[in-house]
Amino acid sequence: MYSYLYSAVIYGVKAEMVKVEVDISRGLPSFNIVGLAGKTVRESAKRVRSAIINSGFEWPVKKITVNLAPGNINKYGSHFDLAIAAVLLECSGQINIKNKKNKFFAGELNLNGNINHVKGLLSMLLAASKNNYLQAIIPQANQKEALLVKNLTPFLLKHLRDVNNLEAAEKNNFISDSNQNSTLNYPELSQIRGQKNAKNALITAAAGGHNLLLIGPPGCGKTVLAESIVKLLAPLNKKELLETASIYSINNNLKELNLEKKYRPFIAPHHSITSAALIGGGQIPVPGEISLAHNGVLFLDELPEFKNSVLANLREPLEKKEIKIVRQQGSYYFPANFQFVAAMNPCPCGFAGVKDRECKCSERDIVRYQQKLSGPLKDRIDLQIEVLPLKKDEILTKNIPEKEVNYLKKIKKARLMQAQRYEKTKIKKNSELMLEDIEKYCQPDRRGKKVLNQAYENLKLSVRGYIRLMRVARTIADLNSNSKITESDLIKAIDFRWYAEKSEMLL
Repeated sequence: MYSYLYSAVIYGVKAEMVKVEVDISRGLPSFNIVGLAGKTVRESAKRVRSAIINSGFEWPVKKITVNLAPGNINKYGSHFDLAIAAVLLECSGQINIKNKKNKFFAGELNLNGNINHVKGLLSMLLAASKNNYLQAIIPQANQKEALLVKNLTPFLLKHLRDVNNLEAAEKNNFISDSNQNSTLNYPELSQIRGQKNAKNALITAAAGGHNLLLIGPPGCGKTVLAESIVKLLAPLNKKELLETASIYSINNNLKELNLEKKYRPFIAPHHSITSAALIGGGQIPVPGEISLAHNGVLFLDELPEFKNSVLANLREPLEKKEIKIVRQQGSYYFPANFQFVAAMNPCPCGFAGVKDRECKCSERDIVRYQQKLSGPLKDRIDLQIEVLPLKKDEILTKNIPEKEVNYLKKIKKARLMQAQRYEKTKIKKNSELMLEDIEKYCQPDRRGKKVLNQAYENLKLSVRGYIRLMRVARTIADLNSNSKITESDLIKAIDFRWYAEKSEMLL
């Protein structure tokens, strides 16, 4: 007797479809799983047997062979349990599954037949939908993932017995989703007191997708400023939401995404993080923090405190928007298209150059501290802003809402200008402009050219410094609804780049 069903296996952040075949024949009773099955899959033999018996079905006392095809892909994960159990019951004639070619199965079984939540199910559902499967038989605990894939009918099961009555599972097992969304809360930029220059830099970074470095003493508000960028960014669109949610599903922390408001992810790892945790890794590689920040923001606080080897790993994803991890069984690609925001003190004690505060660091200590950041990493940061401590009046005086500029409308308008300008190109944001693009899209007016010539002479701009200056100037011009870059746009861009040039951060 022979039968089959379909499941899937995660490979990187995508899933490959797997055909689960079962053959029951005469011979000594045995249960064998073939097809490059990993340890977790081979262990399913004991779980499936107990679950079938404890669910009121009969275990076929015959020679049972399970094959997971194709045989050239490593299979791992306990989610094959449900497919193996269901095809065994169907092959032995205990249940009848109609339209097997259109159905996808995934779920982990308890010994009593209960079906548990599985990681990475969203990637599997997207692969099933792409391969024209119409129905998904999955655990009820994975309801959130099921609701994100619209063209796949979910059958949410609590117990193995429910596989014999899928129509009831489709109608009755959905539960209220009122408390399922993330409770993460981010500050409003308008609620932050003072720091006018830093706020303008954040608005510019959000409008043009620029990487940002905030430099200032402890307690001046660098972290809360960085967190406020989340509400300045455009909400995730449908494609981005599915991409990001798939990664979170693989890491089993989908609850950390706000699926209702579609906020972009904001990832802030501690400075003690390892390279594997940041970029991803493991015997079977899983996404790291930079992939969790995909389509969102990666924030590194106390930047020089991170290990040099960890920071060096950021170069590739900042340039290529993905990370490649090589293992014996193959190469894995994880997406890492994030906006980089960082914060640091100007010196080890944090008070170098701060008025009315004494810095206890020697000049050598300050230089060594700032040199912990490599030139190639600093070179990828367009905006480098000095954040100064608030004055007494700024701390004690509340912000007046009437005086707050409607920056959200300005940012939205600037994004629209970029979309129209780069409509026929692969460029999406000003931060992606290269030298040949700058010559085409970033022409200053007559007075702007004079300012640019002065900046070149005074700041000794390199080619890279020039590119970053013009990227920022283009975004400021868009925020001011200027088709050409004006004198004031360039002066503001130079102000945002001044700390970088002054401290020789672009070599």
